[in-house]
Amino acid sequence: MGFSSLDDFVSEVTASGKFWRADWNKLTHAVTTQAAGQWHALFHSTGNPGAGVLGGGTNKVFQTLDDKVAGAIQHGGDVDPDTKHLLNASAFSAAATSMPAVFMLVDLLGYIPLSGTAVTTGASTDIDLIMGERGTSQQLTFTADNSTEIITHAGGDVANFTRVRVSNSGGGLPGGLSAATDYWTVRQSATTSKLATSRANAIAGTTIDITTNGTGTQYLSLLLPRYTDGKGVQALMTPSTAMGAGTPNLKITYTDPDGSTGNVTPATLPVGKTAAEIGIVPYSGTGAGKYGPFMPLAAGDKGIKDVYYYSQSATWTSGVNNILLARPLMTLPMTTIGVAAERDLLNQIPSLPRVYDGACLAWIMYAGAATPVSSAYFGHLDFGWG
Repeated sequence: MGFSSLDDFVSEVTASGKFWRADWNKLTHAVTTQAAGQWHALFHSTGNPGAGVLGGGTNKVFQTLDDKVAGAIQHGGDVDPDTKHLLNASAFSAAATSMPAVFMLVDLLGYIPLSGTAVTTGASTDIDLIMGERGTSQQLTFTADNSTEIITHAGGDVANFTRVRVSNSGGGLPGGLSAATDYWTVRQSATTSKLATSRANAIAGTTIDITTNGTGTQYLSLLLPRYTDGKGVQALMTPSTAMGAGTPNLKITYTDPDGSTGNVTPATLPVGKTAAEIGIVPYSGTGAGKYGPFMPLAAGDKGIKDVYYYSQSATWTSGVNNILLARPLMTLPMTTIGVAAERDLLNQIPSLPRVYDGACLAWIMYAGAATPVSSAYFGHLDFGWG
């Protein structure tokens, strides 16, 4: 998809100029040495692009991420109706003991902040990433004002450009809105938004004319921004504020791409790290109950469409952990200090991963050696579309 032949590819990226190169550099987190054998999320570390924000928004409410937020590696903007693909990539470091390492490029769909003090130990905590499949108890309510076109939602701050749906109980929807229809939010404040009929309209500020306030109770469902069926979507966790003492077993309950609900990561896996620092994937590493970078899925599953419960077996006394939903795009192993690792995704490994409009691209890193704080990594990404 995107190119009909190699000749077409050459024509599109050269004669038509449908090409973008992104140069990037990221530093490991400045809090503690990156321990060997563990994974780390670099989205919210410094560098170019600068540090992104995790942990913001309402606790336990899904916050969507896209290429408009800080921390996202830029890829040339929206190209619809063309399709964009990752062509090749490089990464290297001259920092001491920075090798071996593995970098994985992911599209971050969004995150769910979890305050350590707000999660009930040993019980399932409701998560407000809602696909509208489990009833109104896990949806946000809202009211509409037809004089301003603003909706006011109770229970959660909804990030800009979040894909949503609306529904009603005991009356009718506000005029101008329809059930089973995708809309995109234009955030006005922590409790208010306007709605647009497409992401492009939301970015442009072209919003829906709401003609009546509606009757009964109005509900708002938050949906994934890309990979909407959940295929290939994985979950990982990382703190944005260091966690307190504790090594809890962690578990999420989710819906798979086939619509099967009640799927769980194995009940005794993965095991969190005591006093998990910013950026670490706290269940990664070596030894029993250690995995990474993604939380293991139930047998036979091919992704996550919806997360609706989280539980942990013991307390983290402080801090903010985050469930990140991500789609892995490519892996880039590095073996030697000062020597670039390269991956040609057209000729060497002809996969050409698709990069969707709005993709929030970021690196997660496996430290093969104890890596000092603020170790710098550099490289580039090439994109083409047609």
